[in-house]
Amino acid sequence: MVALPKKWVKEMGLEQGSEVTITKLSAASLLVNAQPDIGQGAGREATFEVGVDDSPATIFRKIVSLYVIGYSRIIIEGPRGYFSPSKKDTIKDMVRRHLIGTEGVAESRDRMTIHILLGYTELSVESALKKMLLIIDSLKKDATQALETNDAVLAEATVERKEEVGRFELYVIRQLNLSLNQGVLPDLKLENRDTLGYILVARSLERIAHHVSNLTKAVTALDKPLAKPVIQRVAALNERACALVDESLLALFKRDSQGADAVVQKAESFVDSEMEFVRSLNGSDSHTYYVLHVLLDSQRRIAEHAKDIAEAVLDMTVERTLKKEELPIPQILYSQ
Repeated sequence: MVALPKKWVKEMGLEQGSEVTITKLSAASLLVNAQPDIGQGAGREATFEVGVDDSPATIFRKIVSLYVIGYSRIIIEGPRGYFSPSKKDTIKDMVRRHLIGTEGVAESRDRMTIHILLGYTELSVESALKKMLLIIDSLKKDATQALETNDAVLAEATVERKEEVGRFELYVIRQLNLSLNQGVLPDLKLENRDTLGYILVARSLERIAHHVSNLTKAVTALDKPLAKPVIQRVAALNERACALVDESLLALFKRDSQGADAVVQKAESFVDSEMEFVRSLNGSDSHTYYVLHVLLDSQRRIAEHAKDIAEAVLDMTVERTLKKEELPIPQILYSQ
């Protein structure tokens, strides 16, 4: 039996027979939630008014912030009772392109209402991370092929998939913020400290997708195709960097501290290989040197983000490596 504070019970409007949920957050804490259905989409509502001079990008950034902290209904009111149709159309397009689960967008003359329809059970956090990894893998393959064949059309086709990784990143952060506020997600056995690690992982994967797609920019930036040996070396480095991403995610899903430590070591040696390649470009013309330097810098950053993920895994798993000593049984002395 759990006794609840009388003042809190009144504030929540609870009566005899009201349902609450109790969730174990860690070994030493429990979370009591008076709104057990909030995770399925019923939930908080946020309303804000936009200024006459606010651009769609400014409004969208505020929508993103409200989305990731867990609001399920976001209302945007126009200034002086009017919201221009062109601005609403631009915002709707941005919302649908970048935010998962926001297909329900209603509008009137002076406002827009965004409904976030996706609940906990429809797409788990780990499934979303795996989808991000799959998209990154396909980006890597297409970017390498575009570089090898100098295919500008294929290069342009990778842009939309890079945005898809960003959509999953924001969705993961939203779900993890909800887990901090309302308890552990059903599909993950996370404590609060693990949740912060997963947020870092999602952000790192979004940045990795950005740097993987940088390979395609070389197709349109170069005056002429790169020499085949150079392309092969760039592709090999990209393969190594992306392999580190795969290994770091595997270590995360398996809670493998040894695997994570191996990724950290490999990432450090990768930087040495990248620097050696950069030094070998000294004889190139200035334009080719600049483009290749940017490409190689992206590969290094991919490896560094993989290292960040691995270090987050080490933080989550370090206590498993501690030696567990049995506590001595205290002896009780009896006097006669």
